[in-house]
Amino acid sequence: MNRNIRVSFLKHPFVSENKTLNRNSIIIFYVVFVLTILLFTQFDSLFLRERYYGYKEGDRVEETVLLTKSLSFIDEKATEKKQNLAMELILPVYVIKENINERILEQYSQFRNSLSESNSEGFPQEKIESLDKVYPGFQYLGDLREVDPVRLNLMMSSIQDSLETLLSRGILSQLDNSLSGATGLIEIFRTEIGEKTTMLTENALTIDNWQIFIRDSLAHYDFTDGETRFIELIVYYFLEANCFYSSELTELKQQEVRQTMTPVWIKLEPGDALLTKGSIVTSSEIQRIEAVKNSRGRIRVNTIITPFLYTALIFLFLAVLLIVFPSAMGLLEYPLLVFFLSLFHIVCSLLLYRLLGKPGAIPAVLFLPIGLCSFLMAILTNRRAALIFITVQSVFVFFVLGFHDQAFFMTLFTGYGACLVIEGAEKRIDLIKGGIYLALVQVLMLALMFMITPLSLKLMLLSFVVAILNGIISGFLSLMILPLFEHMLNACTTFRLQELSDLNAPLLKRMLALAPGTYAHSMNVANLAETGCRNIGADALLARVGGYYHDIGKIDQSKYFSENQKDYNKHDDLKTSLSVAVIKSHVKIGIEKARELGLPGKVISIIAQHHGTSVIEYFYQRAISEKGSNKVTLEDYSHSGPKPQSKEAAVVMLADMAEAATRSMSKPTVAKLEKSLWDLIMFRFKDGELNECGMTLQELESIKSSFVHVLTGQYHTRIEYPDREKE
Repeated sequence: MNRNIRVSFLKHPFVSENKTLNRNSIIIFYVVFVLTILLFTQFDSLFLRERYYGYKEGDRVEETVLLTKSLSFIDEKATEKKQNLAMELILPVYVIKENINERILEQYSQFRNSLSESNSEGFPQEKIESLDKVYPGFQYLGDLREVDPVRLNLMMSSIQDSLETLLSRGILSQLDNSLSGATGLIEIFRTEIGEKTTMLTENALTIDNWQIFIRDSLAHYDFTDGETRFIELIVYYFLEANCFYSSELTELKQQEVRQTMTPVWIKLEPGDALLTKGSIVTSSEIQRIEAVKNSRGRIRVNTIITPFLYTALIFLFLAVLLIVFPSAMGLLEYPLLVFFLSLFHIVCSLLLYRLLGKPGAIPAVLFLPIGLCSFLMAILTNRRAALIFITVQSVFVFFVLGFHDQAFFMTLFTGYGACLVIEGAEKRIDLIKGGIYLALVQVLMLALMFMITPLSLKLMLLSFVVAILNGIISGFLSLMILPLFEHMLNACTTFRLQELSDLNAPLLKRMLALAPGTYAHSMNVANLAETGCRNIGADALLARVGGYYHDIGKIDQSKYFSENQKDYNKHDDLKTSLSVAVIKSHVKIGIEKARELGLPGKVISIIAQHHGTSVIEYFYQRAISEKGSNKVTLEDYSHSGPKPQSKEAAVVMLADMAEAATRSMSKPTVAKLEKSLWDLIMFRFKDGELNECGMTLQELESIKSSFVHVLTGQYHTRIEYPDREKE
């Protein structure tokens, strides 16, 4: 009883009937995890003070101070200078008022219409006087009766074009050269169409210098001086400033530049001199001291929040990886295991880095237990889950060790190497071999690292010795610790499955004695399932063990199942509903027996799912014939499920069905087997039993072929031996 409680807690610490407790448990684990990181990473920041904090500008340095970890800080003066220069490069924004443009063009349009009407009447005196009242000064334009109507129309069109061009270009109310700064440029913005134009201030048009533009634009016409003067007077009459300086838009641009501008950073590496003995403290050194004080000597909000944010980002990264790679969900099968291994690795990393992470010493990363953690994760979950665990751990190490890139890559590739060398391990002794291979991987990684940052010959030799010992010790420790985790977590490791596949297991011997037909059936199902899973790349060993144990619920009621019956069928004396209950109960009984025996969860899942929600067809049809279809519900004559959730469970289901169906086949041939098996597989597929296991049609075809291969060997024809007595 106590063992079951312990196993359940280790496997599912966040599962609770109380949703609030479930959520609170997650929060508590997260906070404890981050606080541990915070304590170790910020210990010196929270509790230590340095003597050189009291230096002032002009003081003489008493002793040289070297940085023990990397330091980055903002150079305030350089940043301010950079910002001022950027502000000078921002162009002042002038905005064209479109409502002024519309009003001017409308007024001119009315004037032109009135002028055209008067022109058609020969400009009588009363018309001129009428126009002069609406447009004061009109009578001083000259005697328009002497102007050719065609020329007048051409001039009016030129005026229209000139006004539109001037207004679209922008007539500034005033031009302040001081606003253009060092560039001598301004920006003109038309809000209605979102058009921006950049021009030199000397090319900008104002209410005082627009005539130059008019004269240049009219130069290609053959207007007389009088006609040109007439055009200028009309334009001058209607034209007014439509472009005004916008302090709001200019300030908005300045604000955007301030927000996007990156400050000037100064980065110092471990071993760099913060202060040199005998030198005079300068303002730049004071700035460095303040940067050290800000990062270590004062509890700041970001000191507390940063670990939480980094951890949250890493958890988000982990969640994305789990979505992209569903097979890595093994990380969530034992969340407390992941938590403890992560915490163990990070705490060891921090302690070893504090003790051994000194400049000019053996790299502290060589002492990290990443090999041990990788071995345990790869064996207890799966390779992909272990690779994701290693990646996340490497990011954590990179963070907690002060963004040390060599520690990151050494941790990453050592962990990947551990997963590679342990791949395919079938015996526990393979862990020792894996440790030796891991030592070679670490030596290779160390050699590459020394090519980039060499050390003295003595330190390099010592480092190689440490790397070799790390790998070998990781193998021995994993061999010692793994059985403990297997027992506590009831984990489904390769080694555990090998032990369960031993046919001398007491339960299998009991099955052979009490239910020999079920035993033979289970052996055949195991062979079929193992071959099928091997063909599609699934876990063949798990499928074989699942095949052995999938019908253990029949042992105590063996006489109620056809494979154990001889001449008498007990169901002949039972009601159909009771017979169905007996048939269905073997799944539930099997699950209970599996839990009593402490079988791994994956094996129990196969037992629970090997019938899915399929219909017990024989008794369903018998019930219909007895009661009628209206009084029989399909659910009452179907297994309780669930449907297979893994490929291994699905293959065991198909193997169970195939073995039972082909047993009654007379004179089986390859063609008959292929057709019969494919029909059975498609029946399960169309019935929806394979919807939740991720199986593809190509894999189903491969499974069918493997079944045919095995069954052909089982049902091969034999020659009939002659009877000597008859001879």
